[in-house]
Amino acid sequence: MSEGVNEISNRFEDDEPDATKNTDIDDQNYSNVRAFRSSPRDGVVVSVHVQWWKRPSGVAVVCLGLLCVLLLAGIIGLSVYYGVIGHHNSTQIDQLHTSYNNLTKERGQLQSSYNILTKERDNLQSSYNNLTKERDQLQSSYNSLTKERDQLQSSYNTLTKEREQLQSSYNKERDFLSGRSTNLKQTCPEGWQKFESSWYFLSTETKTWKESREDCLERGADLVIINSDKEQEFLFKLKKTVWIGLTDSVTEATWRWVDGTPLTTPRYWSPHQPDNGDGKPEYGEEDCVHMRNNQSPLEAWNDLSCGIKLGWICEKVL
Repeated sequence: MSEGVNEISNRFEDDEPDATKNTDIDDQNYSNVRAFRSSPRDGVVVSVHVQWWKRPSGVAVVCLGLLCVLLLAGIIGLSVYYGVIGHHNSTQIDQLHTSYNNLTKERGQLQSSYNILTKERDNLQSSYNNLTKERDQLQSSYNSLTKERDQLQSSYNTLTKEREQLQSSYNKERDFLSGRSTNLKQTCPEGWQKFESSWYFLSTETKTWKESREDCLERGADLVIINSDKEQEFLFKLKKTVWIGLTDSVTEATWRWVDGTPLTTPRYWSPHQPDNGDGKPEYGEEDCVHMRNNQSPLEAWNDLSCGIKLGWICEKVL
């Protein structure tokens, strides 16, 4: 049988045209199929079939088929994969688009806020500039007013000095004219005494401080105002306990003369005086001042209740 097969095989090969010996895979397959059909014997068929699988072209066909199957499976897998990826990417794209729109909207809001803040900043800067300008103007006005005030103060000081000089000249001239007029007169009115530029009336009766002052006013004078040590010593020598024109009846402890001027200097209080009665109710409020005649000349004043009756001294300035 083996010989028959070999014979048939050799005949098959000899009968083939040269075209069947082509190395192309499809042509070889076709030649194998034709040889299979032309053989009437099963043994030949089996022998030919076995040789077909053993040929390189058969292996190539199988590999090609497997490769096609693998390629198809890869394409399907890739299609599925990219379908899933595409869906996932589509979802991501939608999310990114949404995020982009939100960011765009937020950017617009931030831009609007930025524009508003920029406008407010410009307004504040403008206000600041205006305030700075006003401050500079006020500073300039303040400097000008300060300069004018200093000039006015200097002028005031000069005028005050001139006034004092004029007052001094006036007093000297008045004293001079008063002395001349006194010399021209024969004598002072009855009951009056002359000292320097004033006449003094010493009462011969007693009255309260208020009544004493009223008497002086009726005489065209007022209770005496003491301005110097010489005047105090002159009055002390009269040796009388008399009211003088000093009181704190308006404001306690604020002593004023009857012409409204405050007591400054000189002061001729007795030791420990004034004491406003030393707090003893029986003395009452001691708001008026009298001159004692049993103290030293420059320590003769004492505060006493205004309702007590004493003598008094009136003064008329010439």
